Amino acid sequence: MNGVLWAVQAALALVFFLGATVRASRYELAKRQMAWVGAVPRPLLLFISVAEISGALGLILPGATHRAVELTSAAAASLALVQVIAFFFHRARHEPRNASANVALVALAIFVAVARPVVAPF
Repeated sequence: MNGVLWAVQAALALVFFLGATVRASRYELAKRQMAWVGAVPRPLLLFISVAEISGALGLILPGATHRAVELTSAAAASLALVQVIAFFFHRARHEPRNASANVALVALAIFVAVARPVVAPF
């Protein structure tokens, strides 16, 4: 189970880190690739991006360093909350593909948040 959790954590970290990095550093490119980016004020988009980058790091670094390992569950739960908010945003914009992706990310993040401390602590 520990291997499965690490795989899910790595996949989530990659998705959140790469997406947030593009949105934060290459705004014009992100606006062309993701229609919703232009609908969000840039300061809010930067805040969301920093939160997602922090969450991605929180999924990996505590376990890798064996320090403050409880932060992994907190990071996963926080990312799940961000995705719940994103789900309602995309539903309101009639973007079912994005909303479906949000549901999948919520499920994976909740899995990590619950399973990591109970089933396979570091």
